[in-house]
Amino acid sequence: MKTHVKALVVGGGAVGTGIAYHLAKAGWDTMLVERDELTAGSTWHAAGLLPLFNMSYATTHIHKYSVDFYKGLQAETGLDAGFYVVGNLRMAQTDARMDEYMLYSSVAETAGVYHEFLSPAQIKDRWPLVRTDDLKGALFHPQDGYINPADVTQAMAKGARQHGVTIERKIQVDGYRWTGSEWVVSVTRMVEQGGNLVPSDEKHEIHAEHVVTATGNHAQRTAKLLGIKIPAIPVEHQYIVTEPDPALVEWRKTNPQHPVLRDADAKWYVREERGGWILGPYEYGAPARFEYGVPDSFRADLFPLDLERIEADTCR
Repeated sequence: MKTHVKALVVGGGAVGTGIAYHLAKAGWDTMLVERDELTAGSTWHAAGLLPLFNMSYATTHIHKYSVDFYKGLQAETGLDAGFYVVGNLRMAQTDARMDEYMLYSSVAETAGVYHEFLSPAQIKDRWPLVRTDDLKGALFHPQDGYINPADVTQAMAKGARQHGVTIERKIQVDGYRWTGSEWVVSVTRMVEQGGNLVPSDEKHEIHAEHVVTATGNHAQRTAKLLGIKIPAIPVEHQYIVTEPDPALVEWRKTNPQHPVLRDADAKWYVREERGGWILGPYEYGAPARFEYGVPDSFRADLFPLDLERIEADTCR
């Protein structure tokens, strides 16, 4: 294992591999460590939506760069990033919501993000399965869509390796120490035991000029090791995957996928999934989890479904 690098990235999800890729591309000697497998944390649980919509000029540029970057990953790495450019349709039930989209439009035009405004009739003409009788209109990003978080992470990891990044899996960070000129990061090799990851006797110290933490669900553990506060706590998000929808199956025989459908007023998003639909509600007061750290036994696990909570939220 390398013990001296310019930059050490902690966390092997979509954020960590993306950071490692770009640091290495900029010419930095970079290493990434992940306590489990790549994508095993919050990336594994992500919905994979890619919203170009943002009211911030700076963040809009970041979103635009990301979408363009993902589209070129396959040509660079030979791996399919799992990017489905089906478009993103943001529907509005109120005039106030349409006013918000009009305000966003000025940001998007300045940042060079292409978008269209659609009337309810235009929505219905393009996608007859969408109910439009309570809509004022919609904002449409045809260059947007959704991505498979695991696929794009693996593609970025391969691209990072091609730029010289060393990626070490099953390495857990146990401590950070700043000497005044460099970071000394103590790590332990993790091993599988009874379906869990447990520490082995193999320990190392990694010396780095810079350390970037991208630990996702494990942010509170990182904060404790560094003696700081990080305002990042996992929150439950439920989504429902339906059986194949006969109307959708028939529609897809001669038509492309529907765009990702978002309704900020009704607080949900929907996209196609294998002939059916994925429905994700934006819950009011969704419960926080792992406020003080993720249990060692929690890996690529799911929480129990709580449909009653969704039903109560939609009745507000």
